[in-house]
Formats: sequence, C-alpha cells, structure tokens
Amino acid sequence: MSNALEFRIKRDNCKEAYMNGKTEPTELAMIFGVSDITVRKWIKQGKWDELFKEERKLDHEISLARKKALIQALREYAKNPADTALQSLVSLIKQNQKDSEPSKELNDYIVRFLDQVTDFMIEKGHETLLKQFQSIVIDLAEYLRTRNG
Repeated sequence: MSNALEFRIKRDNCKEAYMNGKTEPTELAMIFGVSDITVRKWIKQGKWDELFKEERKLDHEISLARKKALIQALREYAKNPADTALQSLVSLIKQNQKDSEPSKELNDYIVRFLDQVTDFMIEKGHETLLKQFQSIVIDLAEYLRTRNG
C-alpha cells in the first residue's frame, strides 16, 4: 500500500473517530500512529470542529422535531381515535423513536460483556489495566449519555 493511500486511510479513520466523539488530538494521534500536530492540522483544514458541532445540532433538531410530531399526532389522534391514518402515523413515529434508542437486550449484553472482561482481567492479574479499562468505560458511558440525550 502506498504511503499516500495509507495516510488518507488514517486521516479518514481519524475523522470518523473525531466525529464519533474522540476529540482529543493527542489520543487520536496515538490511536492512528501520527503526530498530534498532524491531527490538529487535519481538524483545522477539514473544519472538523464545525462539522462536529453541526452534526450534533442537527441530531438535536431531529430529536425535537420527532417529539413535536409525536405530540401533534397524539393530539390529533385523541380528537379522532377512529382515524386509521392517524393511528398509523402515531405507530410509525413511536416505532421510529424506539428504533433510535438502544434496546434493553443490547444494554444487558454490554453489561454482561463488561462483567466478563472485568473477571478475565482479575483472573489474569491485570489490575492496573483493569483500572485503565474501567476509567475508559466510565468516560465512554458519560459520552454516550451526553450524545444520546
């Protein structure tokens, strides 16, 4: 693979990580094997900050619009519960909202996985690594809570 192609792949993957919430250039530099100066240049030249903020703003606006649409549909449905079109609209909006939220099964699976990772690290004597892992998981949980509302 050519150096230019490898570099583009690193930049694209770095951008994806940045847009998904990993905003520390030093952390991104370590992950992708480039200098933090390079990451800072990518962020500035690609206007990643503006893209990140715009995406979060749009996500928020979509969430608000979905809630408003559901409220309006429920009000209309309450006036005329026999209207099958309104029934379908309310069901569609509720399903869309449900689909956008993580499922309880997924949450339970993640908790079991993290418990097993913790048990594994304790059994193997990786207490220092376990503390780092737990710190990262706590940061990730806080990030997800913030990002997903």
